[in-house]
Formats: sequence, structure tokens, C-alpha cells
Amino acid sequence: MRPCPDRDRQVPRTEHLPSRPTWDCAVCGHPWPCVNAKQELREQYDHFPAGLAIYMASSMYDAVEDLTAHGAPTPADLYERFLSWAP
Repeated sequence: MRPCPDRDRQVPRTEHLPSRPTWDCAVCGHPWPCVNAKQELREQYDHFPAGLAIYMASSMYDAVEDLTAHGAPTPADLYERFLSWAP
């Protein structure tokens, strides 16, 4: 078995994380994932784009639960926010 050349590579992490239950960015206050989070997540998952799609779909599911917990309708823009930009 060949060793993975990227195994020891330091992957950038983002400080632009969601603030629950509003799902706004904890750093800049924009709807999460904000522009900075998207860029940093793309870089982080560069070699595993399916992982990014899985992570974002899971996050969208959590956002639906949080944002509708008090009977509000599901926001119409969630697919655009969470999945449309991911490779």
C-alpha cells in the first residue's frame, strides 16, 4: 500500500462557523456559510469534494431543524445557501 502524499498536510480550518440556532456566521454575522466560510471549506475539502457535499447537506438538515423549531416555515434559500456552490 502506498502512503498518501497529503496525509501530513495541514488543512486550513475556518473560524467562520455557524452560530446556532440562527445559522448566521459567528465572525461576520452574514448568513452561514458566508463568503469566507465557503472559500475556506472549498480549500479544506479540495481533495475530497464529496465530503464537502456530505458536510453541507448535514449542516442544511440541522439548519432546517433549528430554523423551523418554533413553527416557522422552512426558508426557501437553504439549497442555494448550503449546497448549490459546493462542487
